[in-house]
Amino acid sequence: MADDKVVDSFKRNATEEVRATVRTYRGRQYMDMRIYYLDDAGEYKPTKKGINLSVDLLPELTRMVDALAKAVQAEQAATDAAPKEAPKEAPPEAK
Repeated sequence: MADDKVVDSFKRNATEEVRATVRTYRGRQYMDMRIYYLDDAGEYKPTKKGINLSVDLLPELTRMVDALAKAVQAEQAATDAAPKEAPKEAPPEAK
């Protein structure tokens, strides 16, 4: 049987949340990041949308998330620094 511990979570929208969980299964530790949905009874249930990795891969996952954060920040900085286009004028009315 798996032993689950929710480490953190955040709301994705009104009916979904993303959970980070550490679990032990057959004596091995795993980390799971998964989307949960709110069912009709008001309980959160897991979806198939997620990833389950051995905790041995945590350094690689951390490196990847850090690289992703830097790429997003660079993209946002480039977008913010780009000159803004002037609004286009409406074509003159045909007479």
